[in-house]
Amino acid sequence: MTTIRDVAKLAGVSTTTVSHVLNKTRFVSAEGKAKVEAAVIELNYVPNTIARSLKGGSSRVLGMLITDANNPFYADLIQWVDQVAYRLGYNLILCNTQGDIERAKDYMVMLNQRRVDGMLMMSSDARQLPLSSYATMPMVMMDSGPEQAGYDRILDDSELGGYLATKHLLESGHMSIGMLAGPLDKSNSQNRIAGYRRAMAEANAEVDERWIQSGEFTYEGGAEAMSRLLDQPCQVTAIFASNDLMVMGAIRVAGKQGLIIPQDLSIIGYDDIPGAKYFNPPLTTISQPLEQLAEQAIAMLLARIKAPERESQRTLLPPRLVIRDSVAVRKPVEEFNRHKT
Repeated sequence: MTTIRDVAKLAGVSTTTVSHVLNKTRFVSAEGKAKVEAAVIELNYVPNTIARSLKGGSSRVLGMLITDANNPFYADLIQWVDQVAYRLGYNLILCNTQGDIERAKDYMVMLNQRRVDGMLMMSSDARQLPLSSYATMPMVMMDSGPEQAGYDRILDDSELGGYLATKHLLESGHMSIGMLAGPLDKSNSQNRIAGYRRAMAEANAEVDERWIQSGEFTYEGGAEAMSRLLDQPCQVTAIFASNDLMVMGAIRVAGKQGLIIPQDLSIIGYDDIPGAKYFNPPLTTISQPLEQLAEQAIAMLLARIKAPERESQRTLLPPRLVIRDSVAVRKPVEEFNRHKT
């Protein structure tokens, strides 16, 4: 079996230099790096990361637990996380739980056995995992992970996002605004509802509780919630949906009922998935800063790996409004401002 000593001998450098090149832990001259890489290829050398971690070193591997990699929002985020990890010299093991708690538990056992250096958790399943069993595993909770001492959290400011979305509809002249909320047991759903309520209260706009219908963060969830909302006797002129996938289901239901977006019904989403600008009409939505989320999540995780006993950190990233064509202006903004005062 080829060893790191064989690589060093062929390259004419020390084993320490080979280690720094492979782990990207210290600057090595371009000439030295080229020699090491050529030797690695010639000898077909594969570092035994698990054996190295057993000796107390770093495996240079991070795990990421995610609920649904097929969701365009998560797929886009994974790309950013993988890009940042690779740039910093880490490999990423992605585990897609598909909402199955037993599958999530199995993945956690596997990642622990693989001795990954740390974990990124962007999965609602995290709240059901026996995290105390992995107390020594550095973790960063992304999105709606559990509040627990010893784990860092980074997420978008969903309350602010809900507020910005609803305020935009109000400023566009809509006072009867419905909401397609996500699952009510998820904190980001509750926070977006809170933002919706805050904006409505500031504008002295009435909230009919029948206007708030919840569903899963899926096409089907949006369609089902939209059907219930349109069945209500008091009709809305605009809708804030808690994610862009729900918007797709909602638009389909609206079309079946002969409603045209935005002439008959305005709609705004959340996430700004890659396809949002290709909706018909292009979707006004709330954008989460995915590149910043990936950068800061990994930075927090590496800081936790370096200092396991440090105090827990919590970071909120501000979302932003992206205006496109799915919201119609019903009256001048000046009239809205007069109503609000």
